[in-house]
Order: sequence, then C-alpha cells, then structure tokens
Amino acid sequence: MAIDPLKNRPVNRATQYKKESIEQGKGVKLYDVDLAIAEHMIDTVLPTVEIFEEKQKIPVVYGNPERWKSIRKDGFLRDKKGVIQIPLVMFKRNSVARDDSMSSTMNRNVAYSAVSRYSKKHRYDRFSAITQSEKPAQFYDIVMPDYVTISYEVIIWTDFTEHMNKIVEAFQYATDEYWGDKNGFKFRTRIDNFDNQTEVGEGTQRIVRTNFTMMVNAYLLPEKFDNESTHKKTIGPKKVVFGTETDLTGNSLNMSKKSPSLDSEYADIIDFMSIRGSQDATFVDADTIKLTNVDLPKLPPELNGIFDVNDWFRVYINGVLVPYAKYSYTGSQAANEIYFNFGTGSLDSENNYISSTTELGYILENTDEFGVTGKFIEL
Repeated sequence: MAIDPLKNRPVNRATQYKKESIEQGKGVKLYDVDLAIAEHMIDTVLPTVEIFEEKQKIPVVYGNPERWKSIRKDGFLRDKKGVIQIPLVMFKRNSVARDDSMSSTMNRNVAYSAVSRYSKKHRYDRFSAITQSEKPAQFYDIVMPDYVTISYEVIIWTDFTEHMNKIVEAFQYATDEYWGDKNGFKFRTRIDNFDNQTEVGEGTQRIVRTNFTMMVNAYLLPEKFDNESTHKKTIGPKKVVFGTETDLTGNSLNMSKKSPSLDSEYADIIDFMSIRGSQDATFVDADTIKLTNVDLPKLPPELNGIFDVNDWFRVYINGVLVPYAKYSYTGSQAANEIYFNFGTGSLDSENNYISSTTELGYILENTDEFGVTGKFIEL
C-alpha cells in the first residue's frame, strides 16, 4: 500500500483513476426516460406511410406547454407558416408516481455491483496469454434507484383512416414491451386503449385523430446524492506470479541424485502433510480400541518440535470427540495395528467403578461406535 507523503496515510491506488463517464452524466433522469420513449417510437414503432406516392416517416415531437396549449385550442398543430402539420405524433409527460410494488423492497443505502472484465485500457495481449495473467477487472458499485410509474399522453394526427390504422396497429403490437435503445436505457411500456376521432369541418381540412395514454415503469437515479456520486468505480489487483510445478507424491522422483532438485527437496514433508486416513476402530477391552491394516507415518526431521505428534488423531466415541489428553496410542509395525488406550478404569469385585488418571468417565463397551481420523496410512 502506497503512502501519501503529504497526509502520511495509506493510499488505495485502486481508487486513483481518471474520472470518466461512469461518474459524469450517468444518472437516470426524467429526460432519459423521455428520450428512450421518443427514440423507440421513431426507430421501431412508427411505420412509414405513403403520401402523394412518396413514403414518408411520421415525425414525433414533444408537447411542450406552448404546443400543448395550441393543440387544445385548435385541435391541431400549425407550423410557422400557418400550415397544419399532418401526419404527426405528439407526446407529453403527464405525471410521475412512486411504484410502491418495487420501491418498498429497495434501500437507497444499498448498492449492487457490476463487473467489467475488458476495457480499452486493458486489452488482451500475447504476454498475458503466455504468463496466464488476468487483466484487472473494473467494478462498478451503483446505488439502488427509485422506481416510478410515468404517465404519457400521446396524440396522433393523419389525413386518412388507412394511415391511422397502420399506426394504431403498430402501437398495439408494441405494448407491454421494453422501449428504448439497445445500447441505452429500456423501460416497460403499457398502452390500455385508444380514443379515435375524425373531424371534418366546413372549409377546413379533414383530420383523423387518436388519443391514448401510456404507462411506463421506469427508474430514476440522480448523478449525486448528499454530495456523493451514486456511481463508484474500482479496479481489481493486477499481479504476475512465476512459480514451479511440484510432484505432490514425491514417490516417482529419483532420490539417488547427489544434489536433490527443487521439486524433490521437500518431497518428504509434502508427502507427510498430505497423509490423512479415516477408519472405524475395533473394540478390544473396556479401555482399549485398535485400528487394523494401518501404519504410523514417519515424522520428517524438519517438523520436529513444530508438528505436535500428540495431536495426530481425532478419536470419536459414539460420535463425540475425545480430547487427545484422555488417551494414549501405540503403533505396531509388525502387526500393522494402532492401539488407543483410554485408561478408563475398571470395576471391583462389588461392581464399583474405579477411575484412572485420565478419567474418561465411563468404560468402553462392544456395542459402542468408534471412529478415528488422522495421520495414519491405510494398507
């Protein structure tokens, strides 16, 4: 960990990075929801209509207060020259309501993490493939957003019912889907019903109009809250380690060499540390049990005084662990047996219990279950 020479305190280099777009303009605002809805209508939903033998894309405009007041008064929208704009789609945001079904389970003090394994600054290269080193990952901690339901009102104007039918059919087919750009935000949009009207006035242009309301399930997240960014990025550690391969058995190594190699120098220690046996013991008498067809391993000289030989085993009687201070063990290499003596005492002529120094507290019986795990080799 580096030390800041001015403040004399540790510096986390993982947080020392250039503040890019992750902390600049990456909140989710009402404008982002409006833009996602408008782009989806323009790029995906709205079809092209044929006007004067030419295919034309229907324009989409946002209903600011001035435009909305004008269409409420006149029933349509005119351009600067006074010409009625048809065909046209106009929408505006009516209300923003809290979504209690989602927000009640969220906590603004909780953040969820996202991981990016690749970035332009950490591209894959041949050296990484040879050394099998991993590029540092980028972690993004993002605060839980507020979930809301946004209501939009949409008005469509066309000259002909045929054009209006195509547009209404396209909106109806696109309902209950996630609207937005594939590389940006997406929000679930629902349309319930359509209100169709046809206006034909004396001396005026024939207008076919449809009104409907869209309910959008969205989420909002400010860029900063309480003067702290809601998006935080950290970079994982990067390290290259060069090591050697080791044979864990050590049995296949040529130990006749005058100078043992790096792989075989600690083979005995590796072999000893990897030994672990497990076996059911056999009842011998009231204070003794034994393991058969086993052998005690030889403690390497390097572990003398380090490895406690008294704690080689875990002895269980009827599933209860017996501390090693309450028994002693001996191994017979000739018979391939290991005996465990508990010194549990004995019964006198009047069947009174006579305790021993280890004081196990009871005598062993043939019906008891005995299990032993530890440093022994099963033959």
